[in-house]
Amino acid sequence: MKKLMIAILALVLAAALISCSFDSLEGYKKAAEKTEQIKKGRTEGEFSLVMDFNTSGMTEEQIKELNYFKNIKGSFNVAYDDELEKGIFRYYLNLGGLGFDLDLFVNGEEIFMKLPVIGKYMRLSEIKEYMADTQGEGKSEVISGETQDAIKEKWLGLLNKEDVFKGKDTVLTTPDGEVKTTEYTIRLNDEQIKSLAEYSMDLLSKDKKLEENYENYIRKNVEFLKDTSLEKLLSDMKENIDKYTVESFGYTAYVDIDGYIVNEKVGITLEVDNAEPASVTGFSYELDIKNWDINKEQEFDFPALTDENTVDMENMEQNMPFKIEALFNKKD
Repeated sequence: MKKLMIAILALVLAAALISCSFDSLEGYKKAAEKTEQIKKGRTEGEFSLVMDFNTSGMTEEQIKELNYFKNIKGSFNVAYDDELEKGIFRYYLNLGGLGFDLDLFVNGEEIFMKLPVIGKYMRLSEIKEYMADTQGEGKSEVISGETQDAIKEKWLGLLNKEDVFKGKDTVLTTPDGEVKTTEYTIRLNDEQIKSLAEYSMDLLSKDKKLEENYENYIRKNVEFLKDTSLEKLLSDMKENIDKYTVESFGYTAYVDIDGYIVNEKVGITLEVDNAEPASVTGFSYELDIKNWDINKEQEFDFPALTDENTVDMENMEQNMPFKIEALFNKKD
């Protein structure tokens, strides 16, 4: 009888754990899908990227330039309304101690940015045409919506019941005040991350919108990619994926009582087996995103553009007090 009671108790406990895991997975999926449907609100975040490089055979000057990219930090603050096609995007990037601010404004068909260093605005006619041709609700898309949806579906499909843990209820301090949330934690292993990466690369290699953007914007403006097609770039990345080892991957989502994700934290650490000089041998990335003012009316304070405070693409270089590259070549 004692053995029978122990067996029954074990079955009850196992059933409870399975039920709890199932609830955790389904709870997170529902929150992720609902958060994707947000039409307007505020988002802010901070990120950091620490990279290690193979410096063998490099000169001191080359190592010094490489060090600017060892510690990259940044932040962003966004107010948006997709239905009105309005948004103000403020970014900050710090490369090895050098800081840059960049503000992007979207007001219907009018799109312009505030340039770093000179503090003037530039109308982005090319981007205006590009955004008008996208399939979003005023959003610019680097890749097609179909590809984005497929990758999200793959991400959610990767998750097993045992990967998602529903934690304790937590009170977060947000710009909306104190918010009661439920914590969901996800841990994935090396095999799962690589599966997602390979699947994504296969999709991206067939994405016509990404190919168009790569050819028209990225390949033309990024020097080391000018002789590399998108297909070749993604193929090389896929072939080299075995050189990467995912040491750790963690994701935590905080879901409020309305079912929205109000805070997300991501952390990933990779090691890379690569002996080539200047190659990345490892990196650690962290991202912290907060959402608030969800689906509430937003106020947008757009600057007034004048002939005095704007500059066009052709005259941008002569308006710059110095070239940006000079910042990275300055002497101590």
